[in-house]
Amino acid sequence: MRTYLDTSVVVSFFISDAHATVTRTWAATAPAVALSDWTLTEFTSALSHLVRARILSERERNIAEMAFDRWAQGGTVLEVHRERFHEARMLMRRHPRLRAPDALHLAIARQAGLAVATLDHDMREAAMIEGMDTIDL
Repeated sequence: MRTYLDTSVVVSFFISDAHATVTRTWAATAPAVALSDWTLTEFTSALSHLVRARILSERERNIAEMAFDRWAQGGTVLEVHRERFHEARMLMRRHPRLRAPDALHLAIARQAGLAVATLDHDMREAAMIEGMDTIDL
């Protein structure tokens, strides 16, 4: 089964953070994965945040962006249709701790019939309650 990757997992592939070892080890044995247009956008946002927080330099960010772009070109990138935004809103109503970006990821993964890999506890819990398969990292 293909697995949809939350941005939290993808960032750890390209930045040496607290989760990098776990996510990279999992990725080495993982099945085929999918991203979405939203993942691409959120990845760049996450790196921008790390630069503003002075955790990454501009040079490190550029290196990570280029590596990510090369990697993403070889994979499955799902389009985000308008209906997914409506579904994300419904998910947030049912799961008050779910943030908008995470709800959108769940809506995309569910529509595609994919398991979800995430480092976010609230997102994983909502996915499980919704009957979605999750990857525990």
